[in-house]
Amino acid sequence: MHFMTTLPALLLDGLLCRCPQCHQGPIFARMFAAHHACPVCGLPFESASGEVTGGMGINIVVTLLLVLSAAAIGGFNQNIPLPLFFAVMGAVTFIFPILFYRPSRALWIGLLYLMGDHTEGD
Repeated sequence: MHFMTTLPALLLDGLLCRCPQCHQGPIFARMFAAHHACPVCGLPFESASGEVTGGMGINIVVTLLLVLSAAAIGGFNQNIPLPLFFAVMGAVTFIFPILFYRPSRALWIGLLYLMGDHTEGD
Protein backbone atom coordinates (compact mmCIF):
# COMPACT_ATOMS: atom_id res chain seq x y z
CA MET A 1 0.00 0.00 0.00
CA HIS A 2 2.91 2.34 0.73
CA PHE A 3 4.09 1.83 -2.86
CA MET A 4 0.78 2.93 -4.39
CA THR A 5 0.51 6.09 -2.30
CA THR A 6 4.12 7.03 -2.99
CA LEU A 7 4.20 6.44 -6.75
CA PRO A 8 2.18 9.53 -7.81
CA ALA A 9 4.34 11.76 -5.59
CA LEU A 10 7.46 10.08 -6.99
CA LEU A 11 6.38 10.79 -10.57
CA LEU A 12 5.50 14.41 -9.78
CA ASP A 13 8.75 14.99 -7.91
CA GLY A 14 10.68 13.38 -10.75
CA LEU A 15 9.10 15.55 -13.41
CA LEU A 16 9.64 18.66 -11.27
CA CYS A 17 13.19 17.54 -10.31
CA ARG A 18 12.50 17.73 -6.57
CA CYS A 19 13.78 15.62 -3.70
CA PRO A 20 11.69 12.43 -3.27
CA GLN A 21 11.95 12.62 0.52
CA CYS A 22 11.06 16.22 1.44
CA HIS A 23 9.42 17.16 -1.91
CA GLN A 24 11.06 20.60 -1.68
CA GLY A 25 14.79 20.49 -2.36
CA PRO A 26 16.01 20.83 -5.94
CA ILE A 27 17.96 17.86 -7.29
CA PHE A 28 19.99 19.95 -9.74
CA ALA A 29 22.39 22.77 -8.93
CA ARG A 30 22.85 23.67 -12.61
CA MET A 31 21.41 22.42 -15.90
CA PHE A 32 23.28 19.11 -15.93
CA ALA A 33 24.94 19.08 -12.50
CA ALA A 34 23.06 17.47 -9.62
CA HIS A 35 23.56 18.23 -5.95
CA HIS A 36 25.28 15.40 -4.07
CA ALA A 37 22.53 15.62 -1.44
CA CYS A 38 19.28 17.51 -0.95
CA PRO A 39 19.98 21.05 0.27
CA VAL A 40 16.80 20.92 2.40
CA CYS A 41 16.75 17.48 4.08
CA GLY A 42 20.22 16.08 3.29
CA LEU A 43 19.06 12.97 1.39
CA PRO A 44 22.01 11.69 -0.68
CA PHE A 45 21.14 11.65 -4.37
CA GLU A 46 24.00 9.44 -5.54
CA SER A 47 24.93 6.64 -3.15
CA ALA A 48 27.17 4.74 -5.59
CA SER A 49 29.20 5.72 -8.60
CA GLY A 50 27.56 4.93 -11.89
CA GLU A 51 24.00 5.52 -10.74
CA VAL A 52 23.41 8.05 -13.50
CA THR A 53 23.12 5.15 -15.95
CA GLY A 54 19.64 4.37 -14.63
CA GLY A 55 18.45 7.85 -15.54
CA MET A 56 20.07 7.50 -18.94
CA GLY A 57 18.22 4.21 -19.40
CA ILE A 58 14.89 5.85 -18.60
CA ASN A 59 15.74 8.65 -21.04
CA ILE A 60 16.62 6.23 -23.85
CA VAL A 61 13.49 4.11 -23.38
CA VAL A 62 11.13 7.12 -23.29
CA THR A 63 12.84 8.67 -26.33
CA LEU A 64 12.64 5.38 -28.22
CA LEU A 65 8.93 4.99 -27.43
CA LEU A 66 8.27 8.57 -28.52
CA VAL A 67 10.16 8.16 -31.80
CA LEU A 68 8.58 4.77 -32.58
CA SER A 69 5.10 6.13 -31.86
CA ALA A 70 5.70 9.17 -34.05
CA ALA A 71 7.16 6.97 -36.80
CA ALA A 72 4.12 4.71 -36.70
CA ILE A 73 1.76 7.68 -36.91
CA GLY A 74 3.80 9.31 -39.67
CA GLY A 75 4.10 6.06 -41.56
CA PHE A 76 0.34 5.64 -41.79
CA ASN A 77 -0.40 9.31 -42.52
CA GLN A 78 0.28 10.05 -46.15
CA ASN A 79 -0.61 13.75 -45.78
CA ILE A 80 2.70 14.55 -44.08
CA PRO A 81 5.50 15.44 -46.56
CA LEU A 82 8.50 13.15 -46.07
CA PRO A 83 11.14 15.92 -45.79
CA LEU A 84 9.10 17.62 -43.05
CA PHE A 85 8.52 14.31 -41.29
CA PHE A 86 12.23 13.43 -41.29
CA ALA A 87 13.20 16.94 -40.16
CA VAL A 88 10.81 16.80 -37.21
CA MET A 89 11.82 13.25 -36.31
CA GLY A 90 15.50 14.18 -36.46
CA ALA A 91 14.95 17.20 -34.23
CA VAL A 92 12.93 15.17 -31.72
CA THR A 93 15.55 12.41 -31.69
CA PHE A 94 18.33 14.85 -30.77
CA ILE A 95 16.55 17.55 -28.73
CA PHE A 96 14.13 15.52 -26.59
CA PRO A 97 16.80 13.45 -24.77
CA ILE A 98 18.65 16.63 -23.82
CA LEU A 99 15.49 18.27 -22.48
CA PHE A 100 14.37 15.06 -20.72
CA TYR A 101 17.73 14.40 -19.04
CA ARG A 102 16.88 16.16 -15.79
CA PRO A 103 13.43 14.57 -15.28
CA SER A 104 14.75 11.11 -16.21
CA ARG A 105 17.61 11.39 -13.73
CA ALA A 106 15.22 12.71 -11.06
CA LEU A 107 12.83 9.81 -11.74
CA TRP A 108 15.71 7.37 -11.27
CA ILE A 109 16.68 9.01 -7.99
CA GLY A 110 13.05 8.73 -6.89
CA LEU A 111 12.91 5.04 -7.85
CA LEU A 112 16.07 4.38 -5.85
CA TYR A 113 14.53 6.19 -2.89
CA LEU A 114 11.30 4.19 -3.24
CA MET A 115 13.27 0.92 -3.23
CA GLY A 116 15.20 2.01 -0.13
CA ASP A 117 18.56 2.44 -1.88
CA HIS A 118 19.27 5.97 -0.70
CA THR A 119 21.98 5.58 1.92
CA GLU A 120 25.60 6.57 1.46
CA GLY A 121 27.59 3.72 -0.02
CA ASP A 122 30.55 2.97 -2.26
